Amino acid sequence: MSEHDTFASKDLKRRPFRTTLVLLSLTSVIASTTFIFLFGNALLDVTSFTLGSGLSSALGTFLTTFIWAILLMVFLMGAIVVSSTVSLEMVTRRRDIGLMKAMGTLLDTIFDYFMAQSVIVLVIGIVLGIGSGTLFYMLAMIWLSSAVPGIVFTFQFPILQVAILAGIYLVAGYYSTQKPIYDAVQESPSLALNPEVGTKVQRAGFMDSFGLAFRMASKNTGRRVKGTRRAVLSLFLSFTIASMLWTGGGIVETTSESYVIRSMGVNVVAIGSSDLLAQYYGAYSLYGEPLNASFSFLDPEDLIPDELLQDLNALLGVRKTESRFVIYSDVEEGPGIVWNPTIEDYVIVGEGREGSALLVGIDWGQTISDWYFEGTTTNTTGQVWIGGALAEQMFVDPLVQSLQFDAPLDVVSLDIRAMAFDVLNGGMMALTDRASLQGYWGASGPNLALVQLDEYDQSVIDEIEALAISHGLDVYRQEEVLSENLHAIRSVWGLLNPLALMALLSAFLGLMNYLLVSVFGRLRDYVIMRSIGAKPSFIAKVMIGEGLDMGIRAAIPALIVSTILSIYVLIPEAAVPSIAYLPFSIMAVFAAIMVVIVLSAIPVYLFFNSRNDLRVSEFAS
Repeated sequence: MSEHDTFASKDLKRRPFRTTLVLLSLTSVIASTTFIFLFGNALLDVTSFTLGSGLSSALGTFLTTFIWAILLMVFLMGAIVVSSTVSLEMVTRRRDIGLMKAMGTLLDTIFDYFMAQSVIVLVIGIVLGIGSGTLFYMLAMIWLSSAVPGIVFTFQFPILQVAILAGIYLVAGYYSTQKPIYDAVQESPSLALNPEVGTKVQRAGFMDSFGLAFRMASKNTGRRVKGTRRAVLSLFLSFTIASMLWTGGGIVETTSESYVIRSMGVNVVAIGSSDLLAQYYGAYSLYGEPLNASFSFLDPEDLIPDELLQDLNALLGVRKTESRFVIYSDVEEGPGIVWNPTIEDYVIVGEGREGSALLVGIDWGQTISDWYFEGTTTNTTGQVWIGGALAEQMFVDPLVQSLQFDAPLDVVSLDIRAMAFDVLNGGMMALTDRASLQGYWGASGPNLALVQLDEYDQSVIDEIEALAISHGLDVYRQEEVLSENLHAIRSVWGLLNPLALMALLSAFLGLMNYLLVSVFGRLRDYVIMRSIGAKPSFIAKVMIGEGLDMGIRAAIPALIVSTILSIYVLIPEAAVPSIAYLPFSIMAVFAAIMVVIVLSAIPVYLFFNSRNDLRVSEFAS
């Protein structure tokens, strides 16, 4: 260890409170970044689930976008908080630098000394942060394995990516430290020893009407501490992430639930052969098993007779009935021909990949489902909608390609018109015209009937069951699988809630860090206030006012940005839980932010009030 490193480490030990605070601030933001990076990858990893793509691909329409948006903001917040924290740490040392210059210390020696100190803090904070984030991630995966039965992990710790993340933070902190040290080194000793000289004072603030204490706070925050803008930006990102995870997370959860409900329908009872229903709804459950070639129900006893459908329509309490024909088949990626303006010629799109999928024949105008889709509508033969997983795994550009399969009576090629959201068979499914699909397989009728009820009335279900049994068929209550799927979705999104707390913790430590620098940078002002009889409550109000002035400037834009992103940018066809959800959730997040701001001022006041001497060694020499 060099002489500079030895002196720097001793100086850090001399200032235990300040050093601990800086390390806590760095550790919390790096830990939250590491956790969401690792857990986000686990959520987006299609091999994590026994369904192959059941949840991640089907919900990938917005899950991927939402996770990566949060991940990007966390990365950005991490870099800014790391740079802001170490920069503020060096700002507090301006008097030390001025004193060393006044004593005749060489500029290179001063620079090397304080750079060594910042590197020590950075390395320790990064190591503790990555270690804490990894531990939290492992605990979260253990929780997830118990909350979502049947989940299978392919644990491959991304050492290289985490190392790159650590390198980014080290570089961000290293270079952000250089400027305040360099600026202080270039200043005259008298200016470095009196950093408040020449600072502009803000004449008015938005809290001035609340009394003298808040007017003084406005004047104090008007004397900008170096690094103030980065501190506000880091608070803005912390509050934005917390708001998106709580307010936006609720919207995303409700939207994902809405997509599942729209695809499955509500108050639905299914009729078919017992084996068909068991396999079909096993593939519909996020906990279940995907289908295979054994799913083939074409025998006459497996088909739904017209007489049964008529009797079902005649029942009181039945809103609608729908006939479907479902068959499992080998499928192939059909080519698409598009114009390439670069070579000014037509090119073939597709690689002829093969796979298997569940083909679902529906009556487009009579279906009880209302799928979310990307593409164009269809109600004709010769066209098909495919599930998200099928589009992702088999097609290069699905909307210009076709789906091909060999039916017993024909070789079929269907133009793909849209990608539909459905968790059936993990998204490895396709929707097409029922009559045509029956004709391809030579079936005389549907093999699945869905009965939608006005409400889930047991007496009506008993009547439906009696009719089904009289025709040798069985009944399945779809609501059970629907409830399981909704529970699985809540479990996944619920796991993201601790990230909001970690974001608020980062904001708490970052704001407290700033207030300590700001308050103790003007320690004499506060000591004079106390000496002329200012009550402790008055001084506490001034400090809280400083925190509120900083926090509110960051919180209000954060709430606006997070709401706009959650509703209009990140989530297609966003569904809000209720009319009151948005205003109440915004108010709740704002209240939580206000609590964080007030709490961040309390340790500052307690630390100030416990010191009777004019000089505080934790912040000045």
